[in-house]
Amino acid sequence: MVKQTKKEKYTIKALKRYWQQSEELIEQLPFPRQEKPIKETLPPLMRLIELPEWAQTVGISGKLLVPAWTIGKNEGPEWQRVDWLSAAFWYLNGNAERAFEEQYGSIHSYSFKLKGWDSRIWERAWVNRIALFLRCWAARTLSQSEDRLFGSLPVAEIVLTHDVDAVSKTMAIRFKQTAFHSFNLVRNLSQGEVLKAKNKLYKAVRFMMSFDDYWCFDKIIKLEEKYNVRSQFNFYGGQGGWQRTLKQMLLDPAYNVQQPKLNQQLQRLHNGGWTIGLHQSYDAWDNANSMWYEKERVEQAVDIPVKVCRQHWLRFGWQKTWQAQQDAGFELDTTLGFNDRAGFRHSAALLHHPWNNDSEMKLSVLPMVLMDSHLYDYQDLEEQERQQQIDYWLDEIKAVGGTATIIWHQRVMSQDYGWESGYNDLLSKIKD
Repeated sequence: MVKQTKKEKYTIKALKRYWQQSEELIEQLPFPRQEKPIKETLPPLMRLIELPEWAQTVGISGKLLVPAWTIGKNEGPEWQRVDWLSAAFWYLNGNAERAFEEQYGSIHSYSFKLKGWDSRIWERAWVNRIALFLRCWAARTLSQSEDRLFGSLPVAEIVLTHDVDAVSKTMAIRFKQTAFHSFNLVRNLSQGEVLKAKNKLYKAVRFMMSFDDYWCFDKIIKLEEKYNVRSQFNFYGGQGGWQRTLKQMLLDPAYNVQQPKLNQQLQRLHNGGWTIGLHQSYDAWDNANSMWYEKERVEQAVDIPVKVCRQHWLRFGWQKTWQAQQDAGFELDTTLGFNDRAGFRHSAALLHHPWNNDSEMKLSVLPMVLMDSHLYDYQDLEEQERQQQIDYWLDEIKAVGGTATIIWHQRVMSQDYGWESGYNDLLSKIKD
């Protein structure tokens, strides 16, 4: 048997969710090894691979998507010529995005900057499906049942999260959401949808002029107690207030987590079983010192260690953000996802330790697949279409026995937004 590389060992370990026992049987599968190109092809070239009849159910219409370079040119069925572990590692490590970042800088979390990319990469949890295929292949080779060899298939898990961007209505929030309504208004007019455009105009004017209450914690607590779930609240740890730069006032939350009223709210959430995390400031995405300072301020407010986080505005760079978070003492990050679309950014619904600087990190990562604004702002959807979108992403996570996070901002439970019913529907679907 060919000796395994560090990356192959890492990939098998990262997918241990699918083989709680007997992982050596995965190591023994006859993987062909394909040499990775010295320079990553951008946009990446992707190919759908037809699976054998006995593994059709783990694919999409019987197929799995892989980067074209992982397919060998020797004879035999195409699925036997794929370097499956390299394909899984390529996805998990974000190799194509890393190459893009080295050339052009970070996209942070805006998929539209990856012009010409194959969006199928983000539409399924391909890494999880590769693991399901390898598990199936090994069992088929030994004429044994999968459950007997590897244990039962994992059960899907959804981690609910709330990024606390505002506890009161600020001028920055007024302009941001009014801009969304205005953008959708122009889009409706360009498509000849006059009634929709009028509705967006009404919403834009109403939003700019109203003085709504954004506290909203009680609404979330009540809903989650109804469904017997507990979520994660990510709080900003900066100073807040007026003694900040114009950029900070426009882009960062305005509250101070150590104010008595908010301090009491954090204590109440913690005592009730909710998780408290950090929501780093806009410019802290690559700065461990800033993260450490903001983390300490939230820890002082709630009097517990804060070990989980998500970057504000999903500001993120593959090379720098996770390293800064690890250096600042975090154990789990939930940033990885897109601002402008739902999806599996690295084609996985998986809790794992990322690979960085040629080694496995101590930090764990859990991807973010769906956000409220994907359904209400970035796409102009009707209620039924929103339900279908929620079903699509939940169904994929369930189908692969994966795990991921969903964001529902706390302020959107207010009348200004009116997205409370959407969160109730989401909880109902998860409970079912």
